[in-house]
Amino acid sequence: MINYKFKTMKSIRPVGDRLLIIRHKAEEKTSSGIYIPETAQESEDKGTVVAIGDDVKGIHEGEVVLFNQFIQPVKVSHMGDEHILLKQQDIWAIEDV
Repeated sequence: MINYKFKTMKSIRPVGDRLLIIRHKAEEKTSSGIYIPETAQESEDKGTVVAIGDDVKGIHEGEVVLFNQFIQPVKVSHMGDEHILLKQQDIWAIEDV
């Protein structure tokens, strides 16, 4: 499991029912140590919530969420990391860590 550090996002604040999420990266190796090329890696449908809009209910910053990977999220690059901006309706579950 990958450990993601929580970063405070002071310059980006989602509006309404939107969430700013840093997407978890797909595993680069299998459990047996075989390297998976980037072209064969599936994008992860999991991420850590970095910031939330005022209308978001039941989801908090720092939580790991599962989301619909087939949507077209808004991509945001901030502080050298790639983030995505989603609506709350695109969140399917909160992962208990």
